[in-house]
Amino acid sequence: MKKHIIFYAIAFHLTAILPASVSAAETPLLTGQPDNQNTAASEAVSPPVYLSELTNINDYGVFANGGWDGSWYAGYNVCWMEKLPKPPEGSYSKVYIGAKLGRMKTRPVAGKPVWEREPIPGEIYMAISSTPAWKSNQKYFLVSSADIPLEGDMENALEGVGESRWFWAEVPLSAVNFNGPNFVSLWSPTEYFVSTASAPVLAGGWGSQEVNTWMNNDIKGYPPINPATSLKTAITVFEPAIAVKLVPQGSEREIKVQITQVLEGRKKTSNKTFAAEITGSEIEKAWLEYSLDNKAWQKIGRYVYGTPYMFTLKADALPVGKVSVRCAAQDAWGNKGFSAEIALGVSKQEENKK
Repeated sequence: MKKHIIFYAIAFHLTAILPASVSAAETPLLTGQPDNQNTAASEAVSPPVYLSELTNINDYGVFANGGWDGSWYAGYNVCWMEKLPKPPEGSYSKVYIGAKLGRMKTRPVAGKPVWEREPIPGEIYMAISSTPAWKSNQKYFLVSSADIPLEGDMENALEGVGESRWFWAEVPLSAVNFNGPNFVSLWSPTEYFVSTASAPVLAGGWGSQEVNTWMNNDIKGYPPINPATSLKTAITVFEPAIAVKLVPQGSEREIKVQITQVLEGRKKTSNKTFAAEITGSEIEKAWLEYSLDNKAWQKIGRYVYGTPYMFTLKADALPVGKVSVRCAAQDAWGNKGFSAEIALGVSKQEENKK
């Protein structure tokens, strides 16, 4: 027999369908479903190899965290291009291209008080090629504006403001030139991202006078396709936070994820707080996701980048009806793990006025 725990709210409520042995004061313990169950997490594994202009990818600390932004925005009308050296010899199982972004801009939420704001909708893309020209089949989605840390607001209290973050997009091994340099580009297809007033900021770091970075402000939502004219403006002194991450073979590891608690959220809302236990090395990020059919899963809410692994689930962000929710985690090598699902019922408050 299943027990129902109902959390009432201002606009919605959630019904968590928990095992009968779990009381309202208790919490479910769920078994994770990792990507790979054949390799022990305790075994030693080589770290990823990072290719970037700066030796330490943690040294990209200017522009995207606050203060002067240098007009270094990721936009519709500007493409950033970085020439990276030949990858070192080795056997690799995965490759990622990435960039460090922050200071995403916000707008008022339609139909809500003026102090409630949301990220301006948009997307950031990257591409990799052996030449400074990129075809349509060489581009990869990097990140949505909803996941980029927000620009602070002097007049409104905003959730989601924080330090800039690295985001990574996996690319096929065949997309990488292992016999010479790689040219990596970054831009946005979002027409509204045309200045720092609306677009996110690309992080930078102190570099040198050597020219291996360029920008092109003659684009319109796509990277240059002519290598003779693509490298328009050389950039020196500062280097953009653009990198390649190579994952060595044999780095497949098990990540165990358990949802250990489901608690009531903020008072007078239907919010729930999920607490999770994640077992694995170098966990890069964790998140909640939901599904209507337990097949197609969609992330909900923002990433959590460190302990404690606690997540707020807002009912008004979910579709009305029956949904499943689980916790997911990913490590630095790209291995993923998932908890078992919790079934939820989402309905409007009006349906509960009886």
